[in-house]
Amino acid sequence: MSGFTFASPSRLPSMTKPTSCPLCNNLNPIHYFRDQHRDYLQCQHCQLVFVPAHQHLHVQQEKAIYDLHQNGMDDIGYRQFLSRLTTPLLTQLKPAAAGLDYGCGPGPLLAAILTEAGHRMRVYDPLYAPDPEALQNSYDFITCTEVVEHFRQPGQEFQRLFSLLKADAHLGLMTKLVIDQAAFQNWHYKQDLTHVSFFSKPTLHWLAQCYHCEIAFYGSDVMIFTRRYQDASAT
Repeated sequence: MSGFTFASPSRLPSMTKPTSCPLCNNLNPIHYFRDQHRDYLQCQHCQLVFVPAHQHLHVQQEKAIYDLHQNGMDDIGYRQFLSRLTTPLLTQLKPAAAGLDYGCGPGPLLAAILTEAGHRMRVYDPLYAPDPEALQNSYDFITCTEVVEHFRQPGQEFQRLFSLLKADAHLGLMTKLVIDQAAFQNWHYKQDLTHVSFFSKPTLHWLAQCYHCEIAFYGSDVMIFTRRYQDASAT
């Protein structure tokens, strides 16, 4: 992150203007925490913790950080990391299912793993694989591994993702979860300045209810939404 200059706490922009939650649009969230780089707000409706938009990195700064990642296609350790999602997801998929890896990054290893398992994969990433045709199809499952914490407008992003799911389809996420305010103060996850949306179990249950899904948690950072047929057109 060298080369980036951030304001000291005393010089951070003031939070005097009304702010709405980027997930549910509820107005006037409460102040949750402040560190030397940013403020963190919490919505009192969906419980999302988020960084206000005027404190986000510029896209060029954000991409410069992503370009430093070293997750190669032949990285065994990264395969094991991704297996935390692929192992439970694969037990729920029908043969040759159509899938989308949303936010694949520069090395779409997850899509390769799922292709090896016999599924038909497409990838999309606004910076590394900006293929608009991938967003015109419907899918049996969508994966987002270490992606949703980067969403600047999570409400719009989830509306898009759920609209791409077929009946009885799955949305698999991997992201670290907010536990409580005390743990948040020393949480390493917020130190990555590309992370701007922080989810908790209450937020994810709210999201499941909003889109009429079942949700299952696997370990501490994996969750799979299942959208049932009778609710497949709900938004």
